[in-house]
Amino acid sequence: MKIYWYGKTCFEIIINEKTQEPVSVVIDPIEQNFSKKDIDILILTHASEYKKGFTITAAGEYEVKDVYIRGIPLKEGGLIFIIKAEGMKLCHLGGIDLDELTEEQLSNLGLIDVLFIGGGEDDKTRMIKQIEPAVVIPMDYDNPELFLKRVGVSEKEAVDFYKPQKKNFEELEKAEVIVLNKK
Repeated sequence: MKIYWYGKTCFEIIINEKTQEPVSVVIDPIEQNFSKKDIDILILTHASEYKKGFTITAAGEYEVKDVYIRGIPLKEGGLIFIIKAEGMKLCHLGGIDLDELTEEQLSNLGLIDVLFIGGGEDDKTRMIKQIEPAVVIPMDYDNPELFLKRVGVSEKEAVDFYKPQKKNFEELEKAEVIVLNKK
């Protein structure tokens, strides 16, 4: 699995990337970046006219090419998406405007390996502590310094992509923060 960030809440996740049949999952595409790319699964956390591949825009459970996706609606509006693949569980919080989750919302998420969360002006540290992911990837920010300061990380070199591996999560004592360069 490889994870790339395209800015805002847009990610591309390549599942089974070392096989003959890799699966491209794109969340909240910035259209000019994906006009010529093949997309197997498109996930939209907010309204958009953009459609490509198998498009998911609503709450529910989906399974496409051995990738399990669950859209969880919020009473406050918006959707949280859970993606299960390669033995890992990823959670994309979209652009939700909450500081913390309810017990019911947390129980719907379960244990999360990789959390995509807003890293901009709103302080999301309480939500990170609630979810207790193995890895946190900030999104929708201009400069990661404020986010890193809030989560207690002094310096972090940004990388072009992230390759999560389940076996590495068990060794972590606290959530690892991964900052991605915009592609």
